[in-house]
Parts: sequence; C-alpha cells; structure tokens
Amino acid sequence: MSEFHQHGLQHSIISHLRNKLGIRVDWVFDGYKKPTEKPFITVEQMQNNNDILAKQREAVRTIYRFQVGLHAQSSTDRARLQERIKRIFLFDEITFLDTDKSPAQASGFFMCELMAEVPMPAGDVSNISDYHTVYFDIEVSAEHYKEAK
Repeated sequence: MSEFHQHGLQHSIISHLRNKLGIRVDWVFDGYKKPTEKPFITVEQMQNNNDILAKQREAVRTIYRFQVGLHAQSSTDRARLQERIKRIFLFDEITFLDTDKSPAQASGFFMCELMAEVPMPAGDVSNISDYHTVYFDIEVSAEHYKEAK
C-alpha cells in the first residue's frame, strides 16, 4: 500500500462523490469558474497541519483538510443532498486512488472526519449563483514514516 498524499486524496474524494451521487464534482483551483447549471459540488484544499509523532521525526501525522461545497438548485434539493453527502462523510470507506501511478490505482481506503456543515446565505441577493449552498469541512489523517537510509 502506498502512502496517502494530497493529490491522491483529493482525486479520491472527488471520484467517490461522483460515483455515489451521479452529479458534477469539480476540483477547485486558481482561476476556477463555477458552472451555471446546478446542482454541482466543489472540492477545495484547505490548510494542512503536521504533528511530529516520534523523536527525530521518524513518524509524522498530517491532517489534510478539504472544503466540500454543495451548490443546489433549491433549498429542498440542498437539504436532501446535504443529508446524502453527510452520510457519505460519516460512514463511507473511500478508496484511495494513488495518482503517483498512471493510470491512478486503488491502494487502500480511508475515512473522512466531518468537522462542520456550514450553510451559506447569499451575500448579495442579486447573486443567484450563491443561493442554496452548504459547505462541509472534512479532514483526513495520514501517518508518514521516514525512509530507511
């Protein structure tokens, strides 16, 4: 089994959501433009943190954080999809797709920790594209070990 890494985790989360929900899931990057057709989901990398677990940095735990946005057509759709997505993050084992290999290969499983669900009101009532949005803050913990010399 390979070590979990940022790119593979984000790709795995996106692929899992696409397969389970059957709706558009986008990777947020610099210059990303939201589509006009809803529903869609966005996955964006947030701040990661590292904790040293053993002397001389023999082992380090990284907490990878992502913000997953649900952009729904109506408040009813948002509520229904929100429950489905919440259950995915609470209970699903997600297959890790190792993107260091081409094509990406399944290499283990991980679970997400759902830290928060945050409904977002539209900041400007004229900005219809921001209506019916909720964000999920999730974390994935991975341990990394120093390679033997």
